[in-house]
Amino acid sequence: MQTTIRALTTTSLAAAILLPAVPALAQDEEASAESDNNQIIVTARKVEESIQDVPGAITAFSSQDLEDRSVTELEDIALLTPGLVFEDFSNGGFGSPTIRGATQFNVAALEQNVAVFIDGINIPRNYAFDVGATDFSRIEVVKGPQSALYGANAFSGAINYVTSERNLSELQISGKAEVSENGGFDLFGRISAPLVEDILALRLAIGHSEFDGDFTNSHPSAAAAPNPGTDEDLGGYDKFSLTVGASFKPVDALQIDFDYYRFETDSESRAQFRLARGTDTNCSPATVFFAPVNQLFCGEIPSTPVPGASGTEGLVVDPRSFGLEQTSELYRVGVDLQISDQLSLSYLYGNYSGDVFSAGSSDRDSIVGTSLFGSTGNVFTFLPSGGFDYDTHELRLEYQADNGIYLLLGGYYQDGIDNSEVAFGFVPLGGLDPITSLIGVGLGGADIAGTVSTTVTEKTSIFARAEVPLLDDRLTLNGEVRYTDEDITLTDSALPTPFTRPDSYFTARASIDYKITDDNLIYASAARGFKSGGINTSTFAGLTADERFFGPETNWTYEIGLKNTFLDGAATLNVAAFYIDWSALQLPVSPVGAAANATSITENLGAASSKGIEIEGVWEFIEGFAINAGVAYIDASYDEGTISNRLLSAGSFTALPFENPVLCDDMVCNANGDVGGNDLQRTSDWQWNIGLSGEVPVNDNFDVFGRVDVAGQSEQFVSEINAATIEARALVNARLGIRGDRWSVSVWAKNLFDKEYVSNAFFIANSFQLDYVPTLGNQRRIGAAVSFNF
Repeated sequence: MQTTIRALTTTSLAAAILLPAVPALAQDEEASAESDNNQIIVTARKVEESIQDVPGAITAFSSQDLEDRSVTELEDIALLTPGLVFEDFSNGGFGSPTIRGATQFNVAALEQNVAVFIDGINIPRNYAFDVGATDFSRIEVVKGPQSALYGANAFSGAINYVTSERNLSELQISGKAEVSENGGFDLFGRISAPLVEDILALRLAIGHSEFDGDFTNSHPSAAAAPNPGTDEDLGGYDKFSLTVGASFKPVDALQIDFDYYRFETDSESRAQFRLARGTDTNCSPATVFFAPVNQLFCGEIPSTPVPGASGTEGLVVDPRSFGLEQTSELYRVGVDLQISDQLSLSYLYGNYSGDVFSAGSSDRDSIVGTSLFGSTGNVFTFLPSGGFDYDTHELRLEYQADNGIYLLLGGYYQDGIDNSEVAFGFVPLGGLDPITSLIGVGLGGADIAGTVSTTVTEKTSIFARAEVPLLDDRLTLNGEVRYTDEDITLTDSALPTPFTRPDSYFTARASIDYKITDDNLIYASAARGFKSGGINTSTFAGLTADERFFGPETNWTYEIGLKNTFLDGAATLNVAAFYIDWSALQLPVSPVGAAANATSITENLGAASSKGIEIEGVWEFIEGFAINAGVAYIDASYDEGTISNRLLSAGSFTALPFENPVLCDDMVCNANGDVGGNDLQRTSDWQWNIGLSGEVPVNDNFDVFGRVDVAGQSEQFVSEINAATIEARALVNARLGIRGDRWSVSVWAKNLFDKEYVSNAFFIANSFQLDYVPTLGNQRRIGAAVSFNF
């Protein structure tokens, strides 16, 4: 332990000189009003406290950060947060935040590794995760397991969206308008008005965002795309957001908040293409149908599409396909009662509901289509599709003693229903009729096969937190614990009876921190992460009893860190080292004896570990000028003996009794599916960012400001095979403008040098197919913005 502390201290001092870094501490006026010693206030432990006082790694962005850094989506947050990766894949429906290498293996799963919240209410489905960045006073990324305070979905961390301040005394009006290349147009407005000063206030925020897309669709029918569909440009979208709220404070000790949020997304297919076994693959040779083929792709996934059978250059996307039609709504009620100077009671209710439909082309070349069962047509996959409706209740009693002891006791109840429609369709070749529905409805001759499943989840939890200061408040002991009882019931359209899976479990977190000085904190923590088990559904009805259920996956995460403030608050430096011991991985597998169109199921197989270090800080080296930076090194790998079932099943498709090609050849990868020692897929060993900002007064009326941010990451492996890679990349964003006390005008650029890169890639491996589906990152985008605030 002493050696580790010395190493962290040395790293901290060296980084203070060479790498002054943390985006978390840039302030806007509102955040500064709620800050201590120019440090942003966060609610990572469900109470307001300075980010520098929390014994854990947190990155937070104020509203001014979000604007100055051109943050518009969760991917932008990930670029600026060491240890966080966010992938949105080809249609925007599989948003998958990864913290510290704890990869989400099944991106379509009901439970995720990272919990996402809006004002304390959990967003239950990943296709509803990315809610933009408008009307938020702060976005927090809390790293490490938070299952004790946040629940099971916070397996490796949590992301908190905190909306704008609820002000009972002042009229506040703000707005922003932006235009950008390729039809980009954003408009946002917010008003908060006290109807009865200090007693009753109303607020309203409306946002609209549209974009035509930045890649050309080379499909010959793209200009005639139906609605919904994808036209000549790929990646376009229309988004809408609405927030309506009221705050009522009849007496000083009681405040009640009512909120309604609505988010709508209508998006086209993104820039994507396919690499197929035998056609585009280049390694692990085998013989299929008497012909030699290459089973896998080895090396760097290309950022330029490989022409398909039609020979058409460029990206070729069926115009009937589209990304998402998604709507979600949140009703929230918060009650805060100050019983005495030391005792408070709070209640939080939320109802979050949503629905989604998508239709993605699955052809290697949609112009020539796919031959199946003696006919030729276009293949579509409908996923994600369905909806959810969750009610949550949380009650907290908090006690703050005069001697500094803090106690929290809480209860939580969740009752939710999730409908998932998994289907694929074989539709007429080259048609242009819109695809607006699926199972049970004909699509102009379409042959739709699939299943509908309904999952009902009921969770009841009690949780507690205790904090005890010692040694004149220099030493603090903190403990968190949670007990959860849950019941999961699955009804599957392919099965005559429902299945139920009950479970109960404890999660805990303990930390100790010591203030070396008032500005230097050292801490250590241990936390148990827990992700619920579940019930498998599949288009294949013949699951065995063992295949029908899967258990929870868990991790123990150990962390030690330093938090430092220097130069009277002008500089901060935070360092954290961690080790994650991860057990009973929930991995996708193919059911035994499954048909070609069967979806994957989940089983608990093997283990993994992740270890690394994160450094971030900020330094205002001259008044008005600051440099910030962050870096993370993560070594995440499978434990020895972990077997990938899908590597075995992907090679087992047998067209003839004597043909059984093995996917792996014991050279590129192990034929027995052993991936022990391989790196976890879709995570980079290195992440880094550095930014420079400055503001210079021109006269008494306005200042000139600007900033440049550079964010990079090392290569990633596409799958557990560790053969195909996504190239390393570094992206540059910039903004330059003028602003007065209540307004600003600026020009900005994202991906300033127009870097061409693969953002991420699906690896689809089952008994019927083996495909890679790369999604290309956004091209350079230049725009201008006008904002006001008074």
